[in-house]
Amino acid sequence: MIRKIVALILIVVFFSCEKWSKLECETYIAECYSSSLDSAFCECSLEKIKIKFNSLEEALHNEEKLPEIFLGCQN
Repeated sequence: MIRKIVALILIVVFFSCEKWSKLECETYIAECYSSSLDSAFCECSLEKIKIKFNSLEEALHNEEKLPEIFLGCQN
């Protein structure tokens, strides 16, 4: 599970723009699915990240909060 959390953090780090675009959301979901995570987790984590952070840049500056978000989406 730790490797999956690290993979998701790296996905977020990969993005460096100011706003959550449709393409960024689609890319996040595709990368999440390719990490063998289920669709409910991927959708949940994306929505929680988008709610908590106004931009990807803000999320990157608060990486320490991402595992808490991911843990909140576990079944």
